[in-house]
Amino acid sequence: MRSTLVRILAGLGAAAALVFASGAAQAAEPPALGDGYVHDGSDVLSPAEEEAANARLGQLADDGDLELWIVYVDAFENPSGSFDWAAATADANGLGSDQYLLAIATDARQLALVGPVEGSLSEAKLGSVEQAVGAVLNGDDWAAAPEAAADELQAQAAPNTTGWWVVGIIVALAIVIIAWLAISRAAKKRRLEREAQQKLEAEVDDFAARASTLLVEMDDSLRTAEQEMGFAVAQFGTDAVSEYATALTRARDALNRSFTIQQLLDDDQPETLAQQREMYGEIVSLLETADAELDDKAEGFEQLRAIEQNAPEVLDRLASERAAAADGPERITAEIARLRQTYASLAIDAVEDNAEQAADRLEFADVRLTEAREHLESGDAGEAAVDLHEAEQALGQVDELVTAVTGLQKTFAEAERGARETIADLENDIRQAQALEDPDGRLSRAIAATRAHIDTARANLAGGERTPLVMFEALDQANDQMDQALATARAEEDRRRRIAAQLAQTLQRAESELQSAESLVSTRRGAIGHSARSYIAQAGQAIGDARALQPTDPSAALAAAKRGLSLAQQAIRSARSDMTAFSSHGYGGGYRGSGIGGQIVGGIVGGLIGGSLSGGSRRGSGWGGSSRGGMRGGFGGGRSFGGGMRSGGGGRRF
Repeated sequence: MRSTLVRILAGLGAAAALVFASGAAQAAEPPALGDGYVHDGSDVLSPAEEEAANARLGQLADDGDLELWIVYVDAFENPSGSFDWAAATADANGLGSDQYLLAIATDARQLALVGPVEGSLSEAKLGSVEQAVGAVLNGDDWAAAPEAAADELQAQAAPNTTGWWVVGIIVALAIVIIAWLAISRAAKKRRLEREAQQKLEAEVDDFAARASTLLVEMDDSLRTAEQEMGFAVAQFGTDAVSEYATALTRARDALNRSFTIQQLLDDDQPETLAQQREMYGEIVSLLETADAELDDKAEGFEQLRAIEQNAPEVLDRLASERAAAADGPERITAEIARLRQTYASLAIDAVEDNAEQAADRLEFADVRLTEAREHLESGDAGEAAVDLHEAEQALGQVDELVTAVTGLQKTFAEAERGARETIADLENDIRQAQALEDPDGRLSRAIAATRAHIDTARANLAGGERTPLVMFEALDQANDQMDQALATARAEEDRRRRIAAQLAQTLQRAESELQSAESLVSTRRGAIGHSARSYIAQAGQAIGDARALQPTDPSAALAAAKRGLSLAQQAIRSARSDMTAFSSHGYGGGYRGSGIGGQIVGGIVGGLIGGSLSGGSRRGSGWGGSSRGGMRGGFGGGRSFGGGMRSGGGGRRF
């Protein structure tokens, strides 16, 4: 037992020694810089080269507000990290604002450039200086490092006037473009207005020419028509020309109104182009309407004249047609009786009195044919023509009344066929609807209503009181409603499918981001504060809610998954912010630069002893690498030179 206790105490002592050894190493005294700007601890410069280097760095100080010290050593020890060593040297020698230190390890092939937080050079500019120095040191040209560093420092510190020239050029171009656009819009507006004016002028010219032509033609036509109407009255009687006389009166009124409008256009009070177009358009409309009505009524005169010229032949033809139509009322009555055996009264009531109407028309035709024969015998062909024309119209109506009844069977058969085809279509729709999801029951209600329509239609079409037209119309409406229900259900199913796919992708991303956030906390416990941990907890809760809602409410699950993704991303940003703040340190408010050393300390030591040492750790890398994320102006992280440079965590050796 005693030996076991001794081993435990020895192990604890060794662990403590490991933990506090880094603090002892950082406390090592850095070298004093002396009076010059160059400290050649590696003895790589000749006296002449060292004098030239001091002169160049002195010139740098005289030319501006920047000062640079360069230290050559074999390797960085006590502390061994390039950044820590350079920062400790600058701190020990009391360097201040706009005073920079470049540390070069000639055997270890490393360099580090550090500067204060309040310095005028940003991390990116310090990185450019390191890159320029690394390029010359890659060829072991130690004496060229001061010149390269001074030149690049001056270049990075010089004010950037190019940006203002660019801004000025951009502003000037913007002004030119805006002016051009304004001029272009104004020109386009004027062009459109000019084109509209030209179009309106052309339309006015067209309407004016058309109106002028119609005024002359209508005036001549009315004069001729009024003379013809006088002859027609004497030939066919007043009743035969009454409709034509009415049309003639309306045409005369239209012509008078048109002449009044034309007088207004011709007076000394000018109208705008728009007003002229409207007025000429009214003239054209009035006269074209009147002309069409006169033409329609004039056809009756042509028919009467044709009948008059062949009155005896027309009388014989109509007498034959009358004999053929004699059984029309009986045919109508028989067909209606036959239809009533299959179809309901509702489907036949509209033609119930067709037999009576047909008998009346036949009687009227008999009277007119008798009068026509008498007028022909007395030599009055004009009156005979009127009688024959009316008899012909009556016999035509008898034929229409018979056809309306005899054609019902065909109409009903077509309606029944259409109804059966619609039923088949509806049954197919029902099968498709049953294959779709129906979370709210709307589709089920549509299916039930459709089946009710189908059952009603089938029963009606199989009975003795059929109403095929009514059934077909009802089924057609049901088909429209079912199509709409199917379209809605399919759209909803597509929406659910899209939501499900989006939900799966969002959950995958959210869980991946959450895992990354948890990994950051697990490996860097000493550096991560409570905010990131709170976001992680909330993200986990939101993702859990999304998983729970996924089977029943995908929309709500998607919202929860998006919230979880956002919280996980916030956790990562918060954790990285904590890591940056944790790794910032240095004199005068901190040094620029970062490496992986502080992160390792923050993760491992923070996990072992609760982060008690995190506040005093310095960042840097014994193997190089400048990753300046943290407080600006602190001394930058070390980076190896050779073979090109890279900003960020890794370093290079040559």
